[in-house]
Amino acid sequence: MSVVTYQDAVEYQRRNVEENLLHLKEVLRNEFIHGGHLIALGTAGIALSSMFLFNTVIRWEFLLIIYFGTLCIYGYDYYKGFEIDSLNNFDRTNHLKKIYKYRPLMLIFYGLGFFCLLIYFGNSASIFFGGLLLLSGLMYTFKFKKMTKKIIGLKSFYTAFSFSLSVIFTALFCSYPINFLLSIFFVFVFLQILLITSFCDIKDMDTDKKHELQTLPIYFGKEKFLFFLHIINLGSLILILIAFTLKIIPLFSIFLFFSYLYCFYFIQKAKNVKTNLHYLTNTIVDASYFFWPVFLFLGKMALAII
Repeated sequence: MSVVTYQDAVEYQRRNVEENLLHLKEVLRNEFIHGGHLIALGTAGIALSSMFLFNTVIRWEFLLIIYFGTLCIYGYDYYKGFEIDSLNNFDRTNHLKKIYKYRPLMLIFYGLGFFCLLIYFGNSASIFFGGLLLLSGLMYTFKFKKMTKKIIGLKSFYTAFSFSLSVIFTALFCSYPINFLLSIFFVFVFLQILLITSFCDIKDMDTDKKHELQTLPIYFGKEKFLFFLHIINLGSLILILIAFTLKIIPLFSIFLFFSYLYCFYFIQKAKNVKTNLHYLTNTIVDASYFFWPVFLFLGKMALAII
């Protein structure tokens, strides 16, 4: 008969703790990638970029409001689309399956965080506009998603327009006037998010065809679609260059040129048949607009040094 020593018990407990920590680390990593947190940080990045361009005080509470709102919208979409995603997005569904029963509670937490912070810190215009933005995001999954079978590119254009409205949301929250600078950045955001969102549909082409969804990659075909994305990307760059030349946007905003290079990279990467499109989308592509405030901050620092 074997005797369990004190050292054996301690070693067993240590290994058990290590295994639990590794499991928790893996769950948190997957939640960050597949739970919408990377996209939510990107949306907060749009708001932060707007504050840089508007030259207003950085409102950190607003970044948290945007973060919670985005998590609520995307979390609800992932929750309702679980069965469809299980056909092709295995990494996301495998993660969501582990915490599926907790999702409704998480969505309630995100929604409460959004409204409590917005009501406490916001003004009447931003509270009203923010409520409409959240509702429109949830309504896409609840109502408009079914219309993607009839309207070509609805998902991409709807999402791009909704993300662009976050620029106006930021202006209302910070009491910044509607002017040419805001309008230029609004269009820039629309073009870039249209590019990013429609790019994400490439990985789902086979499944979307089976469900008869009219996405842009299916409409154009992969090769022509990637060329179409290059045109959009170039259009957003030209917009920034023209606005810079006309002195509508500040000098440091020229660093948004790096966004063009970033998008150019992953569009070219998608042409390689060996590229893992799911990994590329969930990491590189979803993080695209997360870097906008970084580029603008570097622009400000460069001007300060000069």
